[in-house]
Amino acid sequence: MQKTLLAAVLGCLSLTAFASDVEVDLGHRADVAALFSYPNCQQHCPAPAPSLEMTVSHWLMQNVLRDASGSKLQPAVSVRNEDDLIKARISDAPSDDYGQLLQAYLAIGQQGYLGAQAIKQAGGWQDDWRFFLTLGMAMRNHRTVQLLHFPPDTVLNDSQDYLTAATTLRWAQVLGFNGMNTRDNALYQTIADIAPIAAPASAGAELTQVYSYFTPYSTALLQSWTAPQPGSSSVRPMVALGGPARDWFAQQYLPAGSKFDVLQLAKVNIGNNQQVPVLGGNHPSYIWYAKTDAEGINIMQQDLTVACWQNAMGQKPDSDAQTVLDSCSSSWQQDSNMVCRLYYTSVKNLDAASAKAKCQ
Repeated sequence: MQKTLLAAVLGCLSLTAFASDVEVDLGHRADVAALFSYPNCQQHCPAPAPSLEMTVSHWLMQNVLRDASGSKLQPAVSVRNEDDLIKARISDAPSDDYGQLLQAYLAIGQQGYLGAQAIKQAGGWQDDWRFFLTLGMAMRNHRTVQLLHFPPDTVLNDSQDYLTAATTLRWAQVLGFNGMNTRDNALYQTIADIAPIAAPASAGAELTQVYSYFTPYSTALLQSWTAPQPGSSSVRPMVALGGPARDWFAQQYLPAGSKFDVLQLAKVNIGNNQQVPVLGGNHPSYIWYAKTDAEGINIMQQDLTVACWQNAMGQKPDSDAQTVLDSCSSSWQQDSNMVCRLYYTSVKNLDAASAKAKCQ
């Protein structure tokens, strides 16, 4: 990939927007293929295999549908190759500046790609890793940002939809327990990974040595995605889910030697000269590793509190973050019986009557 792509994407690519139809150059074919991890599928693939244009269209359609969630828009995406350039047309786009957002996102993504190439050159890349950006996210009208560790390889190799991963499905459920309309799920789960590497679920420990290669990418993406929505002055709140994400956040944004624990609240400047409220939480899958039901119920209460805060702050981002956290903590502490029942029904898969009996 050419190192000049970042400047090209930000400064040289043409963009034409009219009404709600957007025409955008995404870049040279080889560069786009790298940024979209083409071909996505490597085993058990459909026949005929999707083309690069079909792959890019697939992910862009997820972007626009999620950003258009709750509106009357009916977006459509078409992608074509012209003289070795990949171009996209978005009809009924969520905004007239949507092409610029895509270009800026791909420019940030290139920093991640260069980080992956540096790991390979240093001999640290594993055979079962694949470079993979968090594609298909709402990136303009989202309400909150989720900082996570790395994407499971099934998302790239099989489903081609980040929000179908078991962890994101569970977190959508926990957000729903706090009143989030399921229709709005994608507006809350705009995900940034500290390691944009699709890897087996068990690969977490192997990734600890590569985070620094992706720091320019990760910090730029968080700066972009926590910035106020156009027309608003309120930054978008963030949750850091899981030990690796919380530790990375502490290293980047908190005083040296600081820890960032579950249910710890911080307000930091992520690059927009505004204080972004960030809450620490468990990884969505952490509860499945609880050694006892008592431990699982305690984790469930923490998760419900974090999701309560995320939902409330997403609805009213100018709220006082500490006041919201105190309210959420108090509510779920006082409703311990419901916490118990939700644990047994959603994690242990008991029916409602059995869960009720367990929690008496």
